[in-house]
Amino acid sequence: MCQIIATIVTQKHPQQATIERSVAARGRRVYVDCLQNIPGKTLAAAYSARASDYAGVSTPLAWGEVDEGFDREAFTIRTVPERVKKLGDLWAPLRKSKWVDLSRVARYAERAGRRAKG
Repeated sequence: MCQIIATIVTQKHPQQATIERSVAARGRRVYVDCLQNIPGKTLAAAYSARASDYAGVSTPLAWGEVDEGFDREAFTIRTVPERVKKLGDLWAPLRKSKWVDLSRVARYAERAGRRAKG
């Protein structure tokens, strides 16, 4: 499911997003990582502290910020609260939007999996 969603995102936004794992090959595009969705892997949700020397925080960005470039070390447990006060929660529209029913995609993935097995 995650791979399907990641592929759709990269098809709709090929200049901004990629599923290319090689840093050199993806350039300045955002890597949509669907491989973290397996047992034993961890994934940081928006606004969660990261295990880093600089106390980084997983921070949602506006596309303009991505386009301009940014220093990931600028988003820390000390700086992000002020950013949210200033810009608001960039994920709020996503949480308030109408949900998407992925059951059709799930059924498609199940059928594809059965076909692949034999």
